[in-house]
Amino acid sequence: MNYPKRFSIGKMYQREKGIYQKDDNCISKPQSRKTQYQIDYINQGVKLQNVQLATFYLKNGLPYRGLIATDNIPANYILVQVPRQLIISSQTAFESSQKAFYFKHREFFLDHEDGEEHAIIAFLIMNKREGIRSKYYRFIDQLPQDVNMLIFWSEEKLKLLQDENLIHKVQKKREDYKQTQLIFKEIMNTTEEEFQWAYTNLYTRDFGHNLKYKSMVPFCEFFNHECVDVHITLLSKDDYEKKNEINSINVENKKNGKKGKKQIEGFYADEELQSVQSSSDSDNSLDLDQNESDIDYFIADQIIEWTSKKELQEQTYDIIRDYVLHNVIRYQDKSSRYIPNVRKKIINWKEDEDFDYFCISSQRTENFKKGSQVYFNYGRLSNRELLLRYGIALEKNKYDHVYLRINTAELLKRRVSRIFQKQYLSIKLKYTEFPFALLKFSKAIKESENQDYYDPQTVLNIINIQTELQGLTKSIELLQQFKSEFKEDLSRSDHLLKNNKLDYDEYFALVYRLEKQRILQHNIILLQLAREILLDPERLEYTCSSYESSQYEYTYRIILKKYLDQILKQ
Repeated sequence: MNYPKRFSIGKMYQREKGIYQKDDNCISKPQSRKTQYQIDYINQGVKLQNVQLATFYLKNGLPYRGLIATDNIPANYILVQVPRQLIISSQTAFESSQKAFYFKHREFFLDHEDGEEHAIIAFLIMNKREGIRSKYYRFIDQLPQDVNMLIFWSEEKLKLLQDENLIHKVQKKREDYKQTQLIFKEIMNTTEEEFQWAYTNLYTRDFGHNLKYKSMVPFCEFFNHECVDVHITLLSKDDYEKKNEINSINVENKKNGKKGKKQIEGFYADEELQSVQSSSDSDNSLDLDQNESDIDYFIADQIIEWTSKKELQEQTYDIIRDYVLHNVIRYQDKSSRYIPNVRKKIINWKEDEDFDYFCISSQRTENFKKGSQVYFNYGRLSNRELLLRYGIALEKNKYDHVYLRINTAELLKRRVSRIFQKQYLSIKLKYTEFPFALLKFSKAIKESENQDYYDPQTVLNIINIQTELQGLTKSIELLQQFKSEFKEDLSRSDHLLKNNKLDYDEYFALVYRLEKQRILQHNIILLQLAREILLDPERLEYTCSSYESSQYEYTYRIILKKYLDQILKQ
């Protein structure tokens, strides 16, 4: 059965969080009271359409800046338009009056793999020192002084995250930061405050993921992140005029209650939407402890251990050889072809960008109500990555994930030759996918308890309902054990987050912990529902469950569909 998209996990969370709805708590100045920053850039060609600066508040009352809708915003609408010449990029820095400085230290700027970042940091510091004499004074002056990225959190606050691997990643980035800071101190005599200010503002405001160069874009830095269909659009002058025409028609149709004009053919084709996102789909870029083949190695070791107890060594290695050849080696050969070259290319800054306007646009179905906060999608970022990059975490982030770290020494106790060499096995859980890896692991655990026969195919494939039920039950037990390690009560999350004694770091650390619990609970419900259906095969055709609210009765079925389809095939 195909379920409507409005029942997807992302749509469900958007409704629960009130995305697109008026925020009664925000504070905005009258549109007539523009700041000098706005006036200067509007005079240079920046256009803000139905958005303006406002102050919003976290659940505990802490303020933050963002953009508010000054009128109802229809789909397919340009929100902010910035002429290319106003963008501050690494090319802007290199072509400035300081070009001789960059050549003098070319090993740090021109020939370094992080040369782009270094060039913009130096450029920001130089222009900040010039003060009002700088051409970029208005932009520099409005940049915040106290952006607190994760690398600046104290050790005590890092412990609040309850994520040892993330803390290890932070410590490594902190070492890189300190090394770079020392070089800037040597060549520019920068203070610690100067460097931290430039570093944090660059890395939290870089829009260069889809451009030729690292870039900071006036006004666009005020967009906060949410899982919405609002992305970067790069337009030529001709495209911009056509898009403006569509904007006007959509606004007029909205007032008259008509449907908006369709997009220009190919203007926002699916493949283009992917290319103009603010960030690469980096959901896996922080898989610090993840290897997709780990569970296969672990299962291979389990088979060895099981058979060694039975003294069936000859058969053991026949099974292992076939299993590894067909399920591990083949996987690695296939996946190794797609391993990207992570080394950055050295930039020469000779090529110009091939667009005239940098725009932030709402896409096909986004309709922000007047008075709502208007968000921008930074990319498919987990809370782990949002914390590392920006020092924030989102409630009900559909791209979030959590790792189950399982000590294999407690499961593989016999001293036999190991294929899987790691102490911990990491299994990744998401909102948007059924936990197949966890179920495979759980079936392997149950199969290893079998006194008579270990059948790898029972673990790898869906052979019979009884084995699936055992695996589902074991998976639920494991998740409940992991969930019990958190002291906060997820059902009281709103109450906990309204604690006005929390500072920003403590607030987002609490969000991070609560969201890990929410993912565990979400997967527990998925597994419970799957088990309930298998116990009553007639329910493979949809019947509402006690685990599903009437409002979102199809949501879990969308995620379960792939698993249930495999059951039906058997």
